[in-house]
Amino acid sequence: MFNKVKIAWFGKHLGEEPPLIPAGGIFFTGCNLRCVFCQNYQISQQNLGQFYTIEELAEIMLKLQNIGANNIDLVSPTIWYKQIKEAICLARKNGLAIPIIWNSNAYENLEVLKEVEGLIDIYLPDFKYSNNELGLKYSKINNYSLVAEKAIKEMWRQVGNLRIRNGKAYNGLIIRHLVLPNNIENSFGVLDKIAKINLDIHVSLMNQYSPLYKANEFPEINRELNREEFFKVYDYYKKLGLGNGWIQEEKSQNNLVPDFKKDNPFN
Repeated sequence: MFNKVKIAWFGKHLGEEPPLIPAGGIFFTGCNLRCVFCQNYQISQQNLGQFYTIEELAEIMLKLQNIGANNIDLVSPTIWYKQIKEAICLARKNGLAIPIIWNSNAYENLEVLKEVEGLIDIYLPDFKYSNNELGLKYSKINNYSLVAEKAIKEMWRQVGNLRIRNGKAYNGLIIRHLVLPNNIENSFGVLDKIAKINLDIHVSLMNQYSPLYKANEFPEINRELNREEFFKVYDYYKKLGLGNGWIQEEKSQNNLVPDFKKDNPFN
């Protein structure tokens, strides 16, 4: 299967930040984390999807461009990076001209990121934990915070801060952070690390947490996030002097389509 990738879904996707939509979403099967609260666990943990060749993946990218997608949004691409790299090169030879988004959990090998440098226009990592113990507890992974911080610094080195033209993002970095119930100190730590990289980084604060998959095995996160917790994190964001980004306005009934405010609420 070295010349194939497994994909759960692809199509026009409206669940990203405003300057990214409509995105040309490609949701890859599998994940290098095992998050107990994963909202798309059927894709990441239960291997929903079917196999496509590298040539077919390149054709999918071109089809998404042809139906009006603003970009190619590679969701959970990390474990398939070799095939994806080949497909991007092939698609570009055949006329792909829209930006490529690397939409990942930030648990990345630096060598992988360096291999795709120049092919990726927008990095969209989810910075989950500032506390390595939480990474091990909730995502079954060691040293998440250290690995993710280094990876995000490399992403920022490659593309810098987000750049938008005519309302559409074409290059740069957006960092997402999902606030977890009973874990606002973790969120404070994530924001501290982002602020130390650059205060102008675009941050997308998400309040869509729901106790799905195996979250019921962990009493402290076996409930939805409350408004008080979320706005404590938002207030801390402002206190740090971070100035760009979006706040999630409300939860969507569709886990793949979160809703974001149309304008920047942090200004």
